[in-house]
Amino acid sequence: MIKFSTLFLLSLSTISFSSSAQTNTFTIEVKSGVPQQKALQVKYSNSAHWEPFYAAIDHFNYDPNFNYELRVKRTKLENSASHKPNYRYQLVKTIQKSIGKEDQMVLEINDKLVDCTGVGNMKCLQVKYNSKGNWEYFHDGIKDFDYQEGYTYKIIVNRKKVENPPQDASAYVFELVKIVEKKASKKSDSLPTVATFLSKFKWKLISLNGKEVGKYNAYILFDADKGRVSGNSSCNNFFGPFIITNNKITFPNIGSTMRACMGENIETDLYQVLENKDLSYDIAEQTFNLYIKNKHVAIFGLSEK
Repeated sequence: MIKFSTLFLLSLSTISFSSSAQTNTFTIEVKSGVPQQKALQVKYSNSAHWEPFYAAIDHFNYDPNFNYELRVKRTKLENSASHKPNYRYQLVKTIQKSIGKEDQMVLEINDKLVDCTGVGNMKCLQVKYNSKGNWEYFHDGIKDFDYQEGYTYKIIVNRKKVENPPQDASAYVFELVKIVEKKASKKSDSLPTVATFLSKFKWKLISLNGKEVGKYNAYILFDADKGRVSGNSSCNNFFGPFIITNNKITFPNIGSTMRACMGENIETDLYQVLENKDLSYDIAEQTFNLYIKNKHVAIFGLSEK
């Protein structure tokens, strides 16, 4: 995500001034698609034309893939020098953040397809929208892009919003503009080294939400080559993909068998942990630990497969 410190292009739709002569607030719509170090385009209230806006907005992080509607405060600076800005702009609130109808974006693409669920079971690309982001499932196709597993890519695509798309169809179409980079990945690049280590063992659930749960015999198995997990929740068997990025781990699209769980079990509580999108982990000696916002929620103990 790009943080602009000096130059912005904005689109203002409504202006509402406060009673103070030195300070006022207004609502702005920020246009997508502005490259780094370029002034953002702005449209003032009732104006049909875009025009540049040369100022910084404190606390606003601009991502060129999105349009924004913001509430901004403007304060007049007393005794400002002739070569300095006369006003200070501060973000009050992000009212809305939405994708533009048509724009260009850069995608980083991982080296293997993964199982995912769209209209039905399918294979998905794993993509990053910026280099510091997490891998995400990409359910759409990209016109003119001939993807090959075993290679990582950086590509530029055109993205266009579809008006009134059919039910269950994507709201966007994507078309390849340019392949910026294509690299053959080493076998060890497919998933982090930690995934290879986790795959060597069976991990039995010892503690869940601070309670001892070893008697339920729940466990999880990792397959680094396929990027998938399987296990037992204390009643049903479960399965699905996993993604590891730095100290973050996610288990999107977990599926399970459908047995009725008649006796005492911890299935619901375990799934709530595994499906949390803010899940982090560490490995300490012979335990695999899961955290939600730094709260220790699960401990798995190492055992032989």
